[in-house]
This record gives sequence, structure tokens and C-alpha cells, in this order.
Amino acid sequence: MRICSKNSYIPVAAALAVAAGCTEVDDRLGTSLLPKNQRMEIEVTSPGNGVKTYLYRGDSILSSRTGSAWFGRTIDPDGVFGAQTSDVLLQFQPYSTPYADAEGYGLDPIVDSAMILFSLSGVRGDTTQVQRFDVWEVDDSREAVKLHRDSSYFTNFETGRIRGRKLFEFSHSGKRNVESRLFPTAAGREFLNGLVNMPWDEYLNDSLFNIKYRGLVVTPADGSPAGAALYGADLAASGLRLHVRNHDTLDRTAIYDTLASLFLFSDATTNYTEYANKDDKKGVARSWANLSVNMTRFDYTGSVLGMLETQTGGFTDTLPTSPTQPVLYLQAMGGVGAYLRFTDELVDEIRSLRFKLDESGQTVGKDIFINQAMMRIWIEDNSVAGLDGSMSRLGSYLKPQILHAIPDYQYALERYTNQQNEANGSSEVYTLDYNGYLNRSNGYYELDITSYIQQLAREKEGDPEYLYIRPAIYLAPEAYGVIGAGQSVLKGFDSDNPVSIRITYTIIEG
Repeated sequence: MRICSKNSYIPVAAALAVAAGCTEVDDRLGTSLLPKNQRMEIEVTSPGNGVKTYLYRGDSILSSRTGSAWFGRTIDPDGVFGAQTSDVLLQFQPYSTPYADAEGYGLDPIVDSAMILFSLSGVRGDTTQVQRFDVWEVDDSREAVKLHRDSSYFTNFETGRIRGRKLFEFSHSGKRNVESRLFPTAAGREFLNGLVNMPWDEYLNDSLFNIKYRGLVVTPADGSPAGAALYGADLAASGLRLHVRNHDTLDRTAIYDTLASLFLFSDATTNYTEYANKDDKKGVARSWANLSVNMTRFDYTGSVLGMLETQTGGFTDTLPTSPTQPVLYLQAMGGVGAYLRFTDELVDEIRSLRFKLDESGQTVGKDIFINQAMMRIWIEDNSVAGLDGSMSRLGSYLKPQILHAIPDYQYALERYTNQQNEANGSSEVYTLDYNGYLNRSNGYYELDITSYIQQLAREKEGDPEYLYIRPAIYLAPEAYGVIGAGQSVLKGFDSDNPVSIRITYTIIEG
């Protein structure tokens, strides 16, 4: 048996560690008694013919029904990432209404005030700046009428396509949660009056409610400070609160009651069905649900990314012959990401592990099992400020626009398992072997890409189509942080600490 061991990570820009130079030990005693298919060759190595690194940016990423809302405007004070402006489209449903019977809001209700409530879950930027926001009504265009149906939307969705009348204005600065009074326009007062005077059965029939009230769009106001902050909110705890008075049935001039009601923005709790024939529930059933869409615009003018945008043709220059990038930039909300290309030489080295020459010089196939393949990517600035500003976890994707992950990063399984644990009263937290978290002690991200490399190693002519996997990985924020305010700066190809891979594999000779 021959054992070659390299226990430390070697940058993939270095040479491939091969068997030559390993210590030879004559330990063949008894091997003739072992069945041939149990004779194993074990090596720990770091393939080094190249993982080349580039910047990329797709048109957008999936941003509907994420359970969060991001809104605001900010500029990177360090001049690296440029400016970002984020809008959000929200639909809402009645959560707590004043009366449980057909009275609705009572007689001649008057809306005293309306509040917008956001339970903040994240922020980036200067929260000391007071930022002003506009709230718009979703119009009655053909596209807008279909919004509440089960559809997917992306970060480049344009609010102008469905934005109608301006209803409200509100302001906010760096409080923990947003609880701001809405100042209505004339259209906003009409909107509120219609909301509390609509037929009560339209509250009880969700599809009718969504048809009548198609949603709201929150945007930073014109003239609001550009260098303020982006705010992220948990939609399950965000919504509208109305304060209403109604009148006495005997004396219509007298106030009878003071009421409060809540409408939630949650895009997860409402899921119902409408039938073509409502009376006997026959015909085609359509699923409906509250919709949220995060939309964002990036402006890299005058920033480091602006210069790179010009040099790379809009972050699309990722051909094998294209110049590599020694510094990589990652942004949430469909901004710039990192593209890792496994060179042909590296792939050939991995796949060649499956074959050897016999005594007659003929190629003999071997079965290979990748025990572990670990990839490390170092951050550019490992100071406390650099670590604090970096994303806590990275995701790896084959198609980032739809969050199609590599085999090792089955994030949906991770979330589903933890949801099941929580539902069963368990405090156990399930984490994928993939890792992907920032190692603050050493200043790098470590990713377990074993299954990915296993498929790459087995790739050969004649393999079934489902085994096909491209020798390239897209890096972006983790799936449940890809809509947010995260950003990281990493070291790439030709840097002082390029991407490194360590592969441990077992070969079984048949």
C-alpha cells in the first residue's frame, strides 16, 4: 500500500501534489490474502493546476416571497461597492379586525391615523440619517391584477410597471423597529376610507380582498439622503395598523367606539384556493398567496466596482481566456458575485485518478470515492472591521439566479429539518456538512464540496446525463441571506492567498 499525505492546504495555483517523493514502505506482507477489490490506495492531496476566479453578475435573482422586506438607499463610504437603492412590493391581509360579525368597522367609521410597522431584522449604512419614504398603491393594470397569484419575481422587477397613485409618506431613522405614522395624500385618505367601509364579506373572502387591494410599494422618496441606510424587516411581524372611530346607531353624531385593527404583510401565512365555480367547488382550482417582491438598483459610478464593471464588460468576461480577478466582491440582492472556474488541467488531474496503466501498458479503470474535498477562500481584510463587515456564510450555486445550489449545499433540507425540529419541540439545530461559515480566527471561509468533486471526478464520456456537472461554481450569499445587505471582499487567483482545495480520496481496484 502506498500512502501520500499532505496535511496542510496548498493554494491551487501551486503544483499538483503527486505520489512522487512520498515515503515508500514495504508493507505488502499479507496483502496476497486480501480480496483484490479491497486493496486501496489512499492519498491526501491538493490539486493545484488552477481554480481561476472572475466577477459575474446575472440579470437578477429570485426575490419574491422571501419572508423579508428591504427598503432604503445607501452609499458605500469606502468607495468600493457604490450606491444601492431598494424598493419593496407588499401585499397585506386582515389580521385583527374590530368586530367578528357583520358589523365590520361599525357605523360611519373614521380613520384617525394609520401606522406602518416593520420589525427590523437587519440594516446597513448610516442609520443616523433621517430617510423619507413614499408608499404607492399598486395599480389596476393587467399585470398588477395577477400579482397575488402564485408567481415568481426577481430583483430587477420594475416598480413603475405596476405603481399607481401615491398614498402616503413616512420618515424613519435608526430606531430598532419602524413604527412610523403614515401621512396620507388625498388618494391615501380615499384609500383608507374605502378600506374601513368595504363590504364585510370581502374581508372574509381572501381572493376578493386581494383583487380589490392589490398591494403597496415602498420606495425612498426623491430628495431623501442618498447616503442613508438599507433596512431589512421580518414580514411575519410587519404590517399596517389603523386607529378608527365609529358612530352610535341611535345618535349618528356621537362617537360609539375607538378601534384598532392590524393588517399583516406576511407572505407565508396566507394560502388559499379559488375555484372556477365557487358554489360547488368544481372546476380548476388556483392557489393564491400574499406576495412580496424585493427590488434593487445598483449604481457603481465612481466606485471600485464601477471601474471593474467597465474593464470586464459589465461583469460578463468569464471566458477561459479572460483576465482573472485577484480580488473578488460579493453582494446580496443580485449584485456582483464570484465565479470560480476549475481549469481543464485540474479537472483532468481529478478524473485521471480513476485510471492507471497495467503491466502491459493498457489503461485500467479504478473506482474512486472522494472521502472529503474542502475549499478555502480567504477574505481580503482580516481586521476586526473587515471580519464584522463580511457575510457570515457563503452559498455555492450552479445557477445563482434561481438559487440552484451545488449538491453539497442543499439549503432547503437544512431549513426544513430545523422547521420540523421546532414543530416537534426540539431545540436541536441541524447544519449541513457543507459548512460555508466565516472562520474569524483564520480569516477564511471553508466549504465542503465533496459531492461536487465526486461528480466531477466521475465525469466521463457515456455517463448518464444526470451526473453531468459543470466545472464552475458561483459564489454568493447563503440562500436565506441572498436578499439582504451582505457584502464580502475575498482573495482570488494570483493573490497572496488564492483559493485552495484539499481532496482526500479512496481508490478501490476492481
